[in-house]
Amino acid sequence: MTEGLLSPDELRALARARLNLRRPGGAVPGGHLARRRGASVEFADHRPYQPGDDFRLIDWAVYARHRRLVTKAFTHEVEAPLYLFLDASRSMAEGGKATFARRLAAALAFVAYRGGDRFVLHPFRDRITSAATPRRGRGALAAAFQDLVALPSEGGTDLSRSLTAWAEVGPEPGLCVVISDFLCPAGFRDGLLALRHGRHSSAAVQVLSPTDLDPPRWGEVRLLDVETRRGRSLVLGAGAVRAYQEALWRWNEGLADACRELRIPYFLFRSDGAPVEAALTVLAGWGR
Repeated sequence: MTEGLLSPDELRALARARLNLRRPGGAVPGGHLARRRGASVEFADHRPYQPGDDFRLIDWAVYARHRRLVTKAFTHEVEAPLYLFLDASRSMAEGGKATFARRLAAALAFVAYRGGDRFVLHPFRDRITSAATPRRGRGALAAAFQDLVALPSEGGTDLSRSLTAWAEVGPEPGLCVVISDFLCPAGFRDGLLALRHGRHSSAAVQVLSPTDLDPPRWGEVRLLDVETRRGRSLVLGAGAVRAYQEALWRWNEGLADACRELRIPYFLFRSDGAPVEAALTVLAGWGR
């Protein structure tokens, strides 16, 4: 079922991990609460007692101290689906980024599967074409892994357009992991903001290749934009490499700043690293 994406040792490491797929569903002021699989309640606040309130919800300790009748309000937590947004544009084919990103997505899908949670894979380029809905179970995992193996890296990417169009449809709020190199000319902030406005909890996972981060000094070269196919000839020396690295640093700082502003966890991984370790890092760092 793993389709060669994850080894048995990696599956064993992931089997011990968990992703918190619970979100607040609003304050419940009293009365009987629905009991269903995946739901729980926790204390949220007090509110003044009103005639008709359930006597069992009166906080008698507060009454003893302050001679005020108040009732306990609770937060009802409901299961949230996991949405995996995977950049499938041509730029991800360079430097092993696509392989790393697909294995990372497979690892997160496996963790959701092990937890009995719903999840769905949404590859994107200039738009999201998948109309799949979140599902749980072995069949959902097998389908996601098959899609990951067969997914080509082609075409251009418009991250903001893709995420904005998806969020505007009004899908069920959930946890969104956006996996991309984020090297998209149209930018990324509007797409991440659309997820925030859609009441989703999101994480931005950037995958860059060693060549993206530290290009070699080749001398006379012709650079080719893999998505637009536009080229440019130049002499690539130490100065040009330094200027490129400074531009990339500013771009990534802009991404990190946007994530901080929107309160979205941001992670950067090299494509020559270990995808399963990256998945565990995302799981550990998301709730901080």
